[in-house]
Amino acid sequence: MAGRLAAVGVFAAVATVGIAAALLLDKSDNRASSQPPLTPQERSTAPKHLQENLAQANQLVDGSIQDRIEGLRGLPVVVNQWASWCPNCRSEFPFFQRIASELRTRVAFLGLDSQDGRGDAESFLKRYPVPYPSVYDPEASQAISLGGGQGWPTTIIFNRRGEVTHIRPGGYATVGQLREDVQHYALGSRG
Repeated sequence: MAGRLAAVGVFAAVATVGIAAALLLDKSDNRASSQPPLTPQERSTAPKHLQENLAQANQLVDGSIQDRIEGLRGLPVVVNQWASWCPNCRSEFPFFQRIASELRTRVAFLGLDSQDGRGDAESFLKRYPVPYPSVYDPEASQAISLGGGQGWPTTIIFNRRGEVTHIRPGGYATVGQLREDVQHYALGSRG
């Protein structure tokens, strides 16, 4: 009996430590952090249209995703279709936070909030801030026009000429998978 109680106590302690570690990791990955301003060197090398995109970081904006992509021509563009109700979107948002920050002067990122309520989307962005704007697409018509809209999340990558080079339905399980797709399809030989 004492052995069982000790085993239960050890299990409970390990579980508690695991849960606490997971909560701390979740908070560190998703904490609201402001994107540092561009350095003078980044400002001198980043195109004006990319600087304008970065200036709208974490905002839910109206308008056309097609116009936004066209306005970023000359840069590779990564569009992440998401919704606040989507668990896989929530899981992969820290990956987009990280990669978009790492590549902020080389690749333009755009969110596409589809089939979502505006208030829910704005609350989601407060909890999971990203260093780029998200276009509001309540009917998912803009997502469909890009080749998405079939499942959430979907990532669509465009080359510098504005051509689709990759569509990935479903979420990324690791930051490495996202990094690999961005490197290959946005910056690689096809970008």
